[in-house]
Amino acid sequence: MPRKKPIRLLRSLNLFGLDHLDPVILAALADERPLLLVAPHGTAKSELLNRLAAVLGLAHRHYNASLIAFDDLLGYPVPNSARDGLTYLRTPGDLWQAESVFLDEISRCRPETQNKLFSIVHEKRVQGLPLEQLRYRWAAMNPPATADMDDEEEVYEGSLPLDPALADRFPWVLPLPTLAELGREDRLALIDGGDRPPEIAPDVAGLVARTRQALAGTPREERDWAAAYVDALVPSLIEARLGVSGRRAVHLAKGIHAVYAALAVLNLKADLAGAAFLALRYGLPQRAQGRRIEESRLKAIHREALAAAGQPAESPWHALRAIADPVERVAAALPHFPARLSRSEVSTLVSDAFAGLSKPRQYLLSRHLLPVASRTGCLNVPAFELLSEPASKVRRMVESGGQNLTMERSRAAKWDTLVAAIGKARKAGQADDQLANTLLAIRAVEQEEFDAAELLALDQAWSRLFAVAGQPDGVG
Repeated sequence: MPRKKPIRLLRSLNLFGLDHLDPVILAALADERPLLLVAPHGTAKSELLNRLAAVLGLAHRHYNASLIAFDDLLGYPVPNSARDGLTYLRTPGDLWQAESVFLDEISRCRPETQNKLFSIVHEKRVQGLPLEQLRYRWAAMNPPATADMDDEEEVYEGSLPLDPALADRFPWVLPLPTLAELGREDRLALIDGGDRPPEIAPDVAGLVARTRQALAGTPREERDWAAAYVDALVPSLIEARLGVSGRRAVHLAKGIHAVYAALAVLNLKADLAGAAFLALRYGLPQRAQGRRIEESRLKAIHREALAAAGQPAESPWHALRAIADPVERVAAALPHFPARLSRSEVSTLVSDAFAGLSKPRQYLLSRHLLPVASRTGCLNVPAFELLSEPASKVRRMVESGGQNLTMERSRAAKWDTLVAAIGKARKAGQADDQLANTLLAIRAVEQEEFDAAELLALDQAWSRLFAVAGQPDGVG
């Protein structure tokens, strides 16, 4: 049977260049969890949310959070008839009967205002009072100004990173593309008609209802897989400085189910792995705090979690992923080759660890791991070549009989200090010829400065760490 034509949710609202967000937006509409858009000005943040509210027929409120006063949300407080409390004089724009609320410019409001908005986003309450009709809590902000921004980037001085606790209350955090990032066809469509709502309103409510129905039928095995996947994400996210709370872990698992259901309803390719990546990509709070999230790193984390999620309970992967230090993880993995870890799996661990090390530490890892890899054959060709490069440079330096080193006079003293430290370590039995040549190569060939005492101590630690590496399970 031919595959059904994909349904383009946002394109049907005259919002162009956002097709990739269709399943995520539909998932957020179906599960009714808070949604935050983080993007530069002019990227249709307000249009997107306001058009969704309009097409769903919601009683909608759109507030500028940077200017908001609580009288705008509640009405005007006056003493009640019994003179023992307050009541509120209703206004057309208050929150009491709202079904959706859009808090624009949320990163520009004062901390005390953010604190008051917190309960609206998280609890659907204001001043402790429940908002009985409220379903959707949406917000938008410009990318916050941070110290590590490039000179070419547009800086929004008034947009500040969200408080981490507030950012954590938004399960969905979506960046929107700029005009320059759109394809030509989408740019032309946007320029020609992107400022107009659709003439015929699409049946978004029907799509939401179908997604919610599919979501309610999520089978137990899919829930178990999503839990295992998110559990496997945690160590890698910590290592990438993208650590998540327990609440966020729950949100990520729920996001997988919601996106998976939305993909099927939109007639898009629906597989759990793809849904998991979308939930991860658009489910991390750090964007609201100005943190960069590299796509390549996120894909690597996703691949590792996929591998671990499919492993049986007795698999060594579960213990390995709990080890935060990548070099210690490699050393712990080696005894499991080849019985329980493949050459490809070990090679991936080694390549990832090597890529994350400084140049001096790469040389030390090569010194300790290359003999094990040569003896056991635990690495594929690309990983072995990567690990061999530092050793090759040391060998070429030794075989050439010397190395030309040009440096400023002020740096000559550091060279003398390094040579003296190496000599002292050799006399004390802390450094053999190979280590001495390795340290000299790091400075002479790579032009890298380093703390000799620190590297000597690390060399001894890694020597102990890899002492039994390469032994089969249970040996050593």
